[in-house]
Amino acid sequence: MRSRQISPKKASPRRPLRVRYRHWVFRLPFVRNYRGMVVGRTILFKGDESEVSQTLFRHERIHQEQIDRHGIARFYLIYFRDYFFNLWRLRSHDAAYRNIPFEKEAFERQHEPGQDDDRRM
Repeated sequence: MRSRQISPKKASPRRPLRVRYRHWVFRLPFVRNYRGMVVGRTILFKGDESEVSQTLFRHERIHQEQIDRHGIARFYLIYFRDYFFNLWRLRSHDAAYRNIPFEKEAFERQHEPGQDDDRRM
């Protein structure tokens, strides 16, 4: 598993943002189909650095911005509350996931060109 830090000027002043590739968490059954996720101040990816697209990287950085905006605990509380409510209402994992407001924002903004595209420092 490779790890690296994003430059401090690009990350929150709290703690540097870390990026980890080929992370073991993606071997777990409930996250096996995902390619990336944010846990606290760390972005985890399933594949090598060369396998991670700019779009996916931007998507996860948007989630990091959301965490910085709302705080870690509040972000995850809202995220999972919305997911479970959507799951109960829509009866579909994919629909529930796509209708989480944080995911909607990330999917809408992931194609925007940004300054955070320099992950291969």
